[in-house]
Amino acid sequence: MEDFLTSPNWMEQPVLLQDDVGSIWQLHKRRIDLRVVRRLLKDPRATVILGECGGTHPRLLADSERSGFWSKVKNNYQGPGGDWSTGRFLAHEFRTHDDRRMLFIEEHC
Repeated sequence: MEDFLTSPNWMEQPVLLQDDVGSIWQLHKRRIDLRVVRRLLKDPRATVILGECGGTHPRLLADSERSGFWSKVKNNYQGPGGDWSTGRFLAHEFRTHDDRRMLFIEEHC
């Protein structure tokens, strides 16, 4: 994925992302609940993207990073189910036309 001018949280609808293999992903829900974040991180069928620098520099989160990443997110989530004042992660769910799911996690410094 290429870099963005702003995070998906602030893009106007419809928010469409194209991955490196040409799949088109559409924003399904912004600022998802922490329980959904956990579920998607643990689901091997879901694609997980880490948007570094406030979501503007997306990269695929490797399978080897996923389990350890949950421990970072669970106590530092600023969306529903987390703590807005201390959180540094915010997540959104994207889907393809064939209902594949992508977890897009923004990391704010």
